[in-house]
Amino acid sequence: MKILLRFAALAALSLVWAIGAQAAEIHPMFGAWMIDGYDMGAKPIGPKGSYAYHEDSNVIKGKYTGLSMPKGRKAIFAWLHDTVNQKTLYVGAVGWLKNNAGGADKGQFTIQLPSQFEGGDFGTYEIIGFSSEPTNFLNGTTVVTQPGQPSGSQINPAQTTAFYLFGALPNADTTLIYCGHGQDFSYAKAPEKQTCFD
Repeated sequence: MKILLRFAALAALSLVWAIGAQAAEIHPMFGAWMIDGYDMGAKPIGPKGSYAYHEDSNVIKGKYTGLSMPKGRKAIFAWLHDTVNQKTLYVGAVGWLKNNAGGADKGQFTIQLPSQFEGGDFGTYEIIGFSSEPTNFLNGTTVVTQPGQPSGSQINPAQTTAFYLFGALPNADTTLIYCGHGQDFSYAKAPEKQTCFD
């Protein structure tokens, strides 16, 4: 009996350790309407998502819903973005966008961040954003072409950076600003220095 109780106590303690190691704060991600796949006539909901940063492994994991993206533009890539200095760092591929219009399905993603962010110090980077790139940039899960910078929107090519989804990084010293049209939001320490993410 003592052996069984000891085993049960060790199992419970192991479970607490496992949960504690995996616990991470969940952050929302927002999408805009000025992106490929949004039909202004049909007025579908914009893409939405959430993610959690796992400091112990320096990994971001999350889920997202999406739009029906146009043919040839379904490869999704992740970036860290500094809204004040307008610099963007590529951090990896999210994968193919397989969602139906209206977000009936949920895509999952795991992003291993560069070692410079170990411990959760993101420096001047305020947001994580996803861009939609040409489909042939990915072959399954293998990156064939790494984008040099996030693509803009084909709806409005002049609008860059056009993030498909974006959310505040943990501990970012920033403010969420509603831009006043559609589901567009902006994260910026200095709002006068940047426009909305359309």
